[in-house]
Amino acid sequence: MVAAATAPLPRGATGAGESVEIRGVSHAFRLRGEPLPVLDRVDFRVEPGELVALVGPSGCGKSTLLRLLAGLDAPAHGSVWSGGRLVSGPDPSRVLVFQDPTLYPWRTVRDNVALGPHARGELKGARARVDDALRLVGLESFSSAYPHQLSGGMAQRAALARALVNDPRVLLLDEPLGMLDALTRVAMQDEILALWRRAGFTALLVTHDVEEALLMASRVLVFSSRPARVEAVVPVELAYPRDRADPRFTRLRRDVLDLCMRASRARSPA
Repeated sequence: MVAAATAPLPRGATGAGESVEIRGVSHAFRLRGEPLPVLDRVDFRVEPGELVALVGPSGCGKSTLLRLLAGLDAPAHGSVWSGGRLVSGPDPSRVLVFQDPTLYPWRTVRDNVALGPHARGELKGARARVDDALRLVGLESFSSAYPHQLSGGMAQRAALARALVNDPRVLLLDEPLGMLDALTRVAMQDEILALWRRAGFTALLVTHDVEEALLMASRVLVFSSRPARVEAVVPVELAYPRDRADPRFTRLRRDVLDLCMRASRARSPA
């Protein structure tokens, strides 16, 4: 069940995504003048159009890894690659979606979604893309609303539309559903999967919810405690949509939870 190799797994429909490679990446922060190791020689590859979930103990470095992939930080050691190119800074082809939608309260939904093209001076030519993104997430009738007029799920849809308007080849999802209620979270899981299958981007999902990881991902990477390494890679060879009551799903959930428990004890926090 646990394997290091990538098996042929379901991908997005159009294959528009690009590969992601993490090569021997180590990273540390400075805390009171002392280094605090976060990542330790992390290696893995994500195939174009694949959706991979990252699970592991809180604070082990999963979100840091997404920031490195987004180009917001540079690794202390090792290298990060996307589409065969070294990641040396932010790029609109790689978009990071946070747990908090981080919408600007003084901008309408449409203006929030159009933020990327506006910042790049491309808004005039991107109006159709903005309309398409709003339609994809079901917010076209709320385009003139302000963030305070949206529910939590609608605000997260707006954040997704803001990411999708850039036509990303890599979508980085940092616990994007963690603040939603249970019913809205399930609905958003389905919506993200539908968008992924339609658009074909590559996606990396950080989540603390093992069931969510198994419902959405083609593989689950289990990280150790800090400084994190990839302790196990679990292929999820179940057809979409996945059934929580399927005995195979139940066994996978139990196995991944066991792996997470063992991985959390595999290394001592620095």
